[in-house]
Amino acid sequence: MGPANHKNPVPCHDPSFSVDAGPPPCRLAGMFAVASRAGKEVRVKHHWRRWITPLCSLLLLGLALTLLYHLTHEWRWKDVRHALGSSSPRSLLNALLMTLVSYGCLCLYDLLAVRLAGARLPWLKVVQTSFVAYTFSNTLGFALLTGTSVRYRAYSAAGLSTGAIARIILFCSTTFFLGLAALGGMALIGGQSDWLQPLWPHWIAKLLDVAGWALLLLVAAYLIWPKRWSGRHADALPGQGARLAQLTVALLDWMAAAAVLYALLPAGSVSYPMLLSAFVLAALLGVLAHVPGGLGVFEAAMTLLLGHHIQANQLLAALLLYRIVYYLVPFTLALILLAIEELRQNRHLRSGVRYLRNLLPAFISLGTFAAGTLLLCSSVLPTLHSRIDAMLALWPLPLLELAHVLGGVSGILLLLLARGLYRRLDAAFHLAQLLLAVGMLFSLLKGDWEASLFLFVFLSIISPCRALFHRKGSLLHTPLTPANLLAIGAVLLGTLWLLLFSYRHVPYDPSLWLTFTPTASAARGLRAMGAVMAVMLMAGVAQLLSPLRQAAEPPTADELQRARSLISGDGDIHGALAQLGDKSLLFHPSGDAFLMYGCEGTSWIVMGDPIGQPHAIEELLWQFAELCDAHDVTPIIYQASPRYLPCYLELGLIPFKLGEEAIIDLNQFELSGGKLRNVRQSHSRGKRDGLSFEVIPACEVQHYLPMLRTISDAWLSKKQGREKGFSVGFFDEHYLCSNPLALVRKTDTERNESRLVGFANLWTGVSLHCLSVDLMRYHPDVDHGPIMDFLFVELLLWGKAQGYQHFNLGMAPMSGLNAPPLGSFWARLGNTLYRRGNRFYNFQGLRRYKEKYAPEWQPRYLLCSSKLALPRTLTHLIGLISRGPLALGKS
Repeated sequence: MGPANHKNPVPCHDPSFSVDAGPPPCRLAGMFAVASRAGKEVRVKHHWRRWITPLCSLLLLGLALTLLYHLTHEWRWKDVRHALGSSSPRSLLNALLMTLVSYGCLCLYDLLAVRLAGARLPWLKVVQTSFVAYTFSNTLGFALLTGTSVRYRAYSAAGLSTGAIARIILFCSTTFFLGLAALGGMALIGGQSDWLQPLWPHWIAKLLDVAGWALLLLVAAYLIWPKRWSGRHADALPGQGARLAQLTVALLDWMAAAAVLYALLPAGSVSYPMLLSAFVLAALLGVLAHVPGGLGVFEAAMTLLLGHHIQANQLLAALLLYRIVYYLVPFTLALILLAIEELRQNRHLRSGVRYLRNLLPAFISLGTFAAGTLLLCSSVLPTLHSRIDAMLALWPLPLLELAHVLGGVSGILLLLLARGLYRRLDAAFHLAQLLLAVGMLFSLLKGDWEASLFLFVFLSIISPCRALFHRKGSLLHTPLTPANLLAIGAVLLGTLWLLLFSYRHVPYDPSLWLTFTPTASAARGLRAMGAVMAVMLMAGVAQLLSPLRQAAEPPTADELQRARSLISGDGDIHGALAQLGDKSLLFHPSGDAFLMYGCEGTSWIVMGDPIGQPHAIEELLWQFAELCDAHDVTPIIYQASPRYLPCYLELGLIPFKLGEEAIIDLNQFELSGGKLRNVRQSHSRGKRDGLSFEVIPACEVQHYLPMLRTISDAWLSKKQGREKGFSVGFFDEHYLCSNPLALVRKTDTERNESRLVGFANLWTGVSLHCLSVDLMRYHPDVDHGPIMDFLFVELLLWGKAQGYQHFNLGMAPMSGLNAPPLGSFWARLGNTLYRRGNRFYNFQGLRRYKEKYAPEWQPRYLLCSSKLALPRTLTHLIGLISRGPLALGKS
């Protein structure tokens, strides 16, 4: 155990199938009137909270490197190199043997866990999965994203359920910390009376003694805790025999891992029990620091604990070899095993090539980061005098000085480009090729032919992979994540420590910056580090000042006209929203279909199903998916019907049920009868109050716009809200003039005058299939109840008289979500919100109101790439509907 904390596609079913998962829909922005404002505050708070952990880790790493620098003040870099050269082949062989034993114990973690989970898998499969998972989490850190991902992929492919995989991961993590706590507690207790006590004051020794006993008591409690006292978690707790096996395997693992380092130290320099205690305590500090692999923190702790018993140069050399033997060698083997296994599973050549295409960008990104790290270290380390003399015989000193500075600059730029390569940006790939070639040249100019050879081999390997990097996103839109900050910050701190350690014998003087002599290696390293920090500062400023992600282009007048002609009214009546101009339009090459989408953050969200000829819909969806991939954004489908669900599933999208949409069959609609008694009475009341109804064609709407504007402004003022967009209409003159308009007037019999009190724009299609209404406004000084019922009844009667087949009443959010005890979390959440969320939005009241018209209910879905992306998707939806900074067509 090292010092780090490591330790079947969905079928296309019939489109009528029901999905019981559903998040709160964002279409009805009233529900989010408060949540939107609170959400912005929460996002701001969480934005800086997620940076706390990496910043604290970097602070601990900086403190550890500072401590390591002071503990090794008597030694120089050449002393460490001499100690490395004096290592015997026998010690390396013993270290490799103990590494094999340690990873064998790690594989026993998974074997025990799989057996306790009740799964029957081939032991070779389990061993291979465990080895790859642990090497990835050991070397790269971030165990949740590396080792856990490897286990989930391997075990889910073998047929294990998510619950079983979760129990396996929990068992392995518990085993890791069980051994760490047991040995750590014994080290703290046993060391206070012997070798640890002189390192700190008496009161700190007492606190550490208490901490040691607490760890041992925690281990003992875990071992003897009865399962019957565990309540609902009793199934997750192994039997006592399995817990003893956990402890035994964990102790063997930690002892073998410490033996790797013991084999690399000079014989007789320190006893094994003392080394084991120091090793476990240093590993504990590395885990608490959250630095990948405990890098720097582990070395500083080991130097502090054993510095009085072994020379620092020998200890540093052994720790460096330990990193190579225990981390890099198994990591290389794991990469080979992973590639072989994946190619074996994808036996067909085409499948294997597809897998490699998906895997290579991540490895190219990792290799680029390693190349940048190599260039940074090479720029600050001293060059052998014999090589400097050989270089100066070929070219002048200024060229050698320039090579050191620009080599370091190339290194930091490669570190910054690694994330862009992971996202497959073509600009990042071209720039990385250029920087690798330039770095290779600079390494040759300063005599570092080993680094130049590595860069040449790496550049030769990645050059044929140009086609994998096809995305057109800007490098300025590749922000540093907390993981990026931690990785780059750790490399910069390590490089700074190398600079200070290598030239500790050179007293700092401001004149060093302007010292240019063949022997002034310290001055060259100092200038290179200064240039690196300047580039990093400029990159940070560029990130802060970078523009927002560019929104898509607004539609042209010609595109709006083409879109209007494609709306038949057969299930695509929502296409009238295109006339708002706040969404971009994407047409099929044949012009027979289009979809409308909005851009918010990293999400491109399609409003409703694509519109047009069915034969072109599937190709149009793939066209949109390829466009999203080229711009490195996530495709989202909002308010999708079951009609094209198989196509959405083929795109890899997951459906979440939003609610149900009410459709009235106008052929069967009759105002008489018991079902519509309440509606009929409300309609009659409206007539008695002097309400009258009229539908005017789109060409006559222009004349009424001033009166409509007055009613709309009064309505908004009463509601104390602002116009929404994207999935609902807003008051826009072009939009209103694009559709017929229903008017409601009220006649005052005493004054014998009539005034306009309400209106609603109508959605119609080329065919007389479906009719719907979007923007509805009424004057606030008029009772809205009779107006709404009167308006809907008149619209239904008018639509039936005109020959329309159906009337779309819109969606009732959260309704129709089945939430059985074993249902999905989102289904239960949506059902709870529907039943108890009336303080935010009248979900049940809206359902009851539409139920009065005896409609047929049809499900509507939100589709996104994963369950984890759902909160971010909802946030972006709120931004679009509230017409945030990237909205098009603002009024």
